[in-house]
Amino acid sequence: MANGARGHIVDIVLDPRECVQPSPSHQIVLQYPPAFVLLEMKHTKAGSLPGLPSGVLPVTPLSRTFTITMTSGSKCTVTRIQLPITPAFAFTDYRAQAQTIEYCIVDIGSPPTGKITPFNAYVALSRSRGQENIRLLRDFDERLFTQHPCEHLRNEDRRLERMDGATEAWWDLIDTGADAYRRGAVAA
Repeated sequence: MANGARGHIVDIVLDPRECVQPSPSHQIVLQYPPAFVLLEMKHTKAGSLPGLPSGVLPVTPLSRTFTITMTSGSKCTVTRIQLPITPAFAFTDYRAQAQTIEYCIVDIGSPPTGKITPFNAYVALSRSRGQENIRLLRDFDERLFTQHPCEHLRNEDRRLERMDGATEAWWDLIDTGADAYRRGAVAA
């Protein structure tokens, strides 16, 4: 699995030490992290594991230990155990390229630093299956779609249009000469 991979949970296998007590609210308070979570991945190149359907992968808790230095100078060692999954996620337009996202909320508002271009907006807005499945997070500057994105690109477009016209004129000239030659060859 790669960072940013998407899927959904199909089962949670609890730690064997866990004593599950049903409650009226249907909530379970765990004493230990789950032994593993089974995720059905949207797209994966991983082969099937014995006993699991194709595309279903186990995710086990990871343990990380780090040291914190307190303001007093004393040190405290912390061990964190957690599943490397996020129940809700966000990613950039760059990461979203070539993906179809069933339901999405898109933010094309002005970022705190840098700027958003029409190219970013196009990628973000074209990830869903249709307008019924996509929502905008906040207002955006309409100039994003009404102003040319880049003066250098505009100049390059003009240069290419001039080259296209010159090439077309050259081919017309060649074609006219070829027609005259054919007419002369036929007449002789």
